[in-house]
Parts: sequence; structure tokens; C-alpha cells
Amino acid sequence: MAVMTDHDRTHNLELKSPSSITKDGNDAGTIADFFAHKNIFVTGGTGFLGTVLIEALLDATPDIGTIYLLVRGKKNWDPNQRVRKLLTKPIFEKYDEKTLTKVKPVVGELSEENFNFDDEILQELIENVNIIYHSAATIRFRSPLRTAIKTNLTGTMRTIELAKRLKNLSAYIYCSTAFCNSNNRGLILEEVYKSRCDPYEMMKMAEDDSMWENFTEEQTVKYTNDHPNTYTFTKNLSENLLMSEMKNMPVAIVRPSIVYGTWEKPCSGWVGNANSGHLGFLAGFIKGIFRTMKGRASAVIDIIPCDYVINSSLVMGWYVGTRKIEKPEVIHCTSGEVNPLTLSEFCDIINTNVQKHPPNSFVWKPKAILRNGWRYNLFFYLFHMLPAMVYSIPEKLFSVGMPQHTVYEYMRVFHRGGKAFDYFLDKNFRYDLKNALRIMSVVHEKDRKRYNFDSSRCDWTEFLARVIIGIRRFYFRESAETTTWHRIYWKVFDFLYYAGFVVLFLIFFAIFALLSGIKIGLVVSLLVWGFLVWL
Repeated sequence: MAVMTDHDRTHNLELKSPSSITKDGNDAGTIADFFAHKNIFVTGGTGFLGTVLIEALLDATPDIGTIYLLVRGKKNWDPNQRVRKLLTKPIFEKYDEKTLTKVKPVVGELSEENFNFDDEILQELIENVNIIYHSAATIRFRSPLRTAIKTNLTGTMRTIELAKRLKNLSAYIYCSTAFCNSNNRGLILEEVYKSRCDPYEMMKMAEDDSMWENFTEEQTVKYTNDHPNTYTFTKNLSENLLMSEMKNMPVAIVRPSIVYGTWEKPCSGWVGNANSGHLGFLAGFIKGIFRTMKGRASAVIDIIPCDYVINSSLVMGWYVGTRKIEKPEVIHCTSGEVNPLTLSEFCDIINTNVQKHPPNSFVWKPKAILRNGWRYNLFFYLFHMLPAMVYSIPEKLFSVGMPQHTVYEYMRVFHRGGKAFDYFLDKNFRYDLKNALRIMSVVHEKDRKRYNFDSSRCDWTEFLARVIIGIRRFYFRESAETTTWHRIYWKVFDFLYYAGFVVLFLIFFAIFALLSGIKIGLVVSLLVWGFLVWL
């Protein structure tokens, strides 16, 4: 008899008939019913995930209440103007002015007591807010420890303090990360793993200026210990803080893996500014800037559509808000256990799709190949950094190239972040989904399709095609339609790509033939040329 593995158990978890009955026997109703007339406080609403969350809240019900959006005060930047600009993004086009006025900015600082709100605003929130969505965080893996603690941990404490003061709290949802337990091996469960450091002591330490005088990287590692960076370390601390502070309260923790563009809602392929997380790699790849990835061919890259993360967040708000909760409910929003995608498959899919849907222009023919060790480093500096330095000269002279950065700056910034990201592409992390699947099974039948977050149904080829077109359309401001001109442009560059190999050989042959004669020059040229082609 065959032995059932953990993977099989997750795959074959029995889903009972959907039921929205709560523990007290009452009908929990639909998600629209739950959010109707609720007022919501959102942190991180100006980011990629937060923007899609706001749209999903507006879409959930026309009777949604006020969405209070925490924004930082900036010099010469009116918060109302900032939110108005946010709401001009294409995903908000279908909403009328009356609906959009439900999004109200509140100026404050995440890590400060009471967010530095004035008494009037604070009292308004205490009286009116029913739901808190906390997604604000510094997502930079290399953030200094003190910055990560203040933003990710102390910021979470501030939202907890507010939640406890609300007169009518219905739900609190924390957007964590599947990587917060990346210091563990084996199947990572949907539960909060005890942190080695005490979150209260770490918050106290962050406020002590004397602790940070001449603070070194070695000291940081002493605290983060087996965590790969300050981001996962402080996210794990935040989950422990929630467990300690919010017992018997309607709290949910959602842990997404690598968040890509949207599958379907509010439109397919929405990518925001396309420099969040690994999306930055894909944006650079499409333009032929990034042409290599580091990792094992068989390693799983655990990606998830952005709208699946948002769907799970709304479902969890409804779930904990309609049931008696003794401790925070934790779910993973991941794909590796039910629909694994290897790095080899990922590269094949994006290479195929960029050929089908090439951008209006690119630096060189897009083609991603997996490399490791010295081969990866040599290729990167020889065929990425060196050409980028040369290419940045006309970019600066004629103002052409990537949005926000020159090619060289873009490559240097992303490579620094990419080295930190490599850790998560090499360990084959496995995430349990039993709780996520259980909760998905009790969603009201009317909501199951609209708020689906079951990644087993994702067609990765189709999804990545949508994301590539989305990057073209929303980030590079190009047409979503692939025309005959695009295909001709690709064929021209395809010819130039292979012609370049011929030219490269002729250059080598000319140099080595002059130095050592035709016969020796031919042999040496072939050897050097063959090595570079292999590289």
C-alpha cells in the first residue's frame, strides 16, 4: 500500500460542503453583508498590495463605509492630493466620485504613539472604525535593524493599541509573510512560531539611542541569528506580539509568498509600479536588462497572484469577524504545496511569453537562463554591469531608458536586493495549507468564485503572460495589444542576437590572428568564443 506524504495530505484535504454557519449557529452571511456599513482603517494603502486592497474593499459592497488611509506627512505634499493621485490609477476608473470620496487620508506616523494623530482624528477613529487592515512595513531585506523594528514591530504595536481602543472592533487582519519562518525547515505550519527574542525587549531597545551608537552588522546578526535578514526577523516578532496582545479578539494573520501581479481582479496583470519584490526582476527581464537568474533548476519559486492575497485577506476579515476567535487565525497564501513551479519552468515560461508579447523596445533580446556560483557572477558583471555602464551614457544624454533609473542604476539596485532574495529561491520552503483550505471551504457559495485564493487552479503559463502584458501596459505605458510590428521587432533582434555571436567571433579572430598568426589565432578564438557562448 502506498504511503501518503504530507504533500498528498495537503492536496487531498477533504473539503466539506461550504457552510457559512458560525459557532453560535447563526448564518455568517456573505462577504458583502459583512463589509456593508463598516468603516476600515488601512495602513500601507499606498503600496502595491494596499492599493489593490482599497479597490477590493470598494468593490465588495456599494454600502462600504469610510476607508481611513494612513499616509505619512510630507513637505509640500498635501495628503488629499496624494490620495487623489492614488485614486486616478486605472484600477479605480470604474468608480464614481461619490464612491472614491469614501477613501479618506489620515496623516500620521506608523511607529509613533497614537500615530501622532490630533485628538479630533483619533476620537473619530475610535468611535467609527470597525476593521483594521495592517499591511504597512519596510519590505527591504537589508533595512537596518532599528528601522525594521520601529516600522514592522513598533508599527504593529501601534495598530494593536488602536484596535483595543475601538468601540466596535469587528476584525483585525495582519499582512505578514510566508518567509517570517524561513529560519525553519520542513513543512511550515499555519501557526505562530515562538521568536528567540522578546518583542517587547526589542521595541524598548529600538527607543534607546545609546544602544545604536556604532552598531555593527555583526551585532545585527547576533539578534537575527538564523533569520536571513531583518525583514523576516521583525515579521516573526510581530506575529508573536499579536499572539501575546490579542487573545480572544477577532484577529487573522495572512502569510503570502512572492507576490506577483493580479490574475483577474480588478483587472488581469495589474502590477502597480512593478518594482515591488521579484516583480522588479521581471520588469528588467522584459527589457533585456536581466538575462540570468541564480538558483537550482529543481528549486520551487513560490509565487502567488496579488488578488489571491487580497481575496484571502477579505475572506479572513469576514471569517474572524463572524465567529468567536480565541487566538489569531493563521493562513498561508502560497502555491508550492498544491501547484509547484520550479525555477527551470519559470524561466521557460517567461522566455516563451516575452517572445509572444515583446515590449515596444528593449536593450537586448530578453532571455533568462539559470546560472550558479562563479558562472553567475562572471556573466552578471561581464554581460550585465559592463554593458549597462556603457548604455547609461546615451541614457543620460538623451533621457531614454527605464522609468526612475538609468539601466546601470536599476541593475545595481536590483542586484543588491536580488542577492538577498536568492536565499528564498534555494531552500524549497514548504507551507502547510490545511487551515487556508478549511476556511476556504466554509466561504459562502456566492463568494467562492469571486474571492478564490486556491492557487492549485492557477495556470502559471497564462498567469505570467498576463503579468508580462501588465508590465508592458501599466509600468512601461505601452499598448496591451501585441501587433505584427512587435513580432517583426522581435525577429530583427533575434537575428541581431545570433549575428552578434558571429561578430564577436570575428573580433576575437582578428585580434588573436594579429597577435599569434592565423592557425593559433583561430584555435584561441574558437576556445574564447565557445566559452563565452557557453557562459
